[in-house]
Formats: sequence, C-alpha cells, structure tokens
Amino acid sequence: MVLDTAPTVPAETPPSPVPTPEEALEEQLATTVASLELRQKVSGLLIATVPGTDASAFRELLDTVPVAGFLLSRSNVQGTPEDTAAYLSIVQGGQDYPLLMSVDQEGSPIARLLADDFPGAQDLGQGPVEDTTTAFQARQELVAQSGATVNFGVVGDVTPGSGAYIHPRSFGADPAIVSDHVVAALEARAPGVAQTLKHFPGHGLVQEDSHLEIPETTIGYDLWWDTHALPFRAGVEEGVDLVMMAHIRVLSVSKDPASVSNDWIDILRNDLGYDGVIITDDLAMLKSSGEEAYHDPAATAVAALVAGNDLIMLALDLGEVSILDTYNAIADALVAAVVEGRVSEAQVDESLTRVLRLRASLVR
Repeated sequence: MVLDTAPTVPAETPPSPVPTPEEALEEQLATTVASLELRQKVSGLLIATVPGTDASAFRELLDTVPVAGFLLSRSNVQGTPEDTAAYLSIVQGGQDYPLLMSVDQEGSPIARLLADDFPGAQDLGQGPVEDTTTAFQARQELVAQSGATVNFGVVGDVTPGSGAYIHPRSFGADPAIVSDHVVAALEARAPGVAQTLKHFPGHGLVQEDSHLEIPETTIGYDLWWDTHALPFRAGVEEGVDLVMMAHIRVLSVSKDPASVSNDWIDILRNDLGYDGVIITDDLAMLKSSGEEAYHDPAATAVAALVAGNDLIMLALDLGEVSILDTYNAIADALVAAVVEGRVSEAQVDESLTRVLRLRASLVR
C-alpha cells in the first residue's frame, strides 16, 4: 500500500462581505451614539439661536451645549450669501457631522435671505407645478450658497380663506393642488441642503396666528385625513427630510398642541408612515401664547421630547436672557427627564440617530 503523504491544503476562508455605504453609515452612527454621555445626546436634539455673525459666539455655545444646529435669523444673514457662508464655515469647522444651519426660506412673504426674489407659494400655487420646481431649485441653491444646510421652506398648509394667517404662505385652498405643488417643491434639490415640510397637521385648520395664541379646531380625524392631511401624505411619499409640527390644537385628537402631542406624532409615524426627522416649530411661540403650562422653556422642551419630537427648536428673546444659561438649563432639564423615567434613553438614542443620519447626508 502506498500512503499519500502530501500536506493537506486548508480550505480558503471566504472573504468577509464588504458593507454597503448604508450599512457602514449605520454602524458609524451606532458607534457615535454609544460613545456619548446622556447630556451630549440630549444637547444633540436642540436647535438654538445666537445673534449676529461672530463665529466665536456660536462656538462658545457649542463648547458648552453641543447642539444639533442653529436657526438663522435676519441678524445672522447680513451681507451677501458669500459673507454668511464665510463665517458659517468657521462655525462648522471640526464637526464630525455637519451642523443643521437652518433658515426660513419659503419665499415671499417669509424670506430671511434677501437675495431671494423668486415667487412664493401663493403665486406659485396659481400656475403650473413646473414653475414651483424651478423657483424652489433656485431657492435651494441660494440657501446652499449662504452656507445653510436646512431650509424650513415648503408649506403644506391648505388655506381656509383669505382671512387666515397662513393664507399668504399657502399654495392654495384645494388639497390636491397643494399636494402637487408640495411634491414639485420637494423635487428641487441642492447638495447639502435638506428640505422641510410644515406645519403638521396643517396650520390651515385654523384662522389665527400661532405666534400669538394656540389656535383650536374641532375637525374630526376622518375629514382631516381626506383634506388637510393630503399634502403631508404626498410629502412623506416624496421622501421629505424633515416635518415640522404646528402649534395648533385639534381637539378631536389631543388636548395638547400638536407640537407637544404624542398623539399627533404617533399619527405622523404610524398612519402616514414617516420615518424621518420630526422637528417642533419654535417653542418660544408657545410661551407667547400666555398659557401658563408653556411659560418655562425648559419644561416645554421636556414636553416636546416626551411627545416624541426628534429636534427641539427654541429661539430665545436675545435681549432678555443669557444664551448659555438658558440652553444649559434646557439641557439639564432634558437629562433629568431621562433620569426620572419620563422618557427613555432608548427613545433619545433613536431620535439622535435620525438627527445624525440627516446631518451625515449634508456633507458637500
């Protein structure tokens, strides 16, 4: 008998599969969130305000309360878009994920960047949808040119008539037409600029100005679903980046304003199937209503977090308060809400992951 003495060759180990870019990003996000302390996590769910164009003032707040980004007011966008971009690039420096530098750029009558002379929603709603895409493409490119990364620009509200506060900012009174123009506006894309659809569940449900009071309506869910919900349903299907919550009460659904209502956020998540970033409208508006429940900004921010918002936006009355003290107090209150069990850290992690995923998408 002849023995085979040739050495055994081990089978080759199959190479590990190369993760897709999406899988690699999700792994990176999970690692980032796991590495953060609780105060860093809740701070990363805040949109803040700082006056002027001094980059060091923004950096000072970021060093203390590492917020997700800023709401840019008229004082922040003085000069040309290039001037604004120059100092915002300094603010952005060294960030692992781009900050959400947000601007209300709907077009007339709401336009923070003065170089925007493109038609607004009221005019566009009376013409072909192609004109809406053209106008919003130019608008998005202007926002990008200014160094901003989020446009709070697309109004999905169906106007109830010329006497309503939202009327000059709406595409119209027909939900189907508004829906078509919302989709046309969202088709406009500029690299590094996210689009926002507002004000869910529809500011056109009320006549009054939610900057001054918390307007109420008794409309039923079914009628809402067939009318004022249509533009938001269309926007979600189009893949909108952010949805902004309105400071209005729909008493058939919730006693709370939609912006701090878990009922409305559940409807947006479950009934509309939205899995993107949900942001409050400016919570300072609730304080301006005069209702005692919303007098304390920190308590209102906690209510917004408990309700399920991913981003909490609060613009300060910059002439009356200390920016650092106020945002520190808000961050402390959010931490306490988690420690006390009013909201779980798992929910915070989910929101922060959505926010960081959005921020990662804004790399230019």
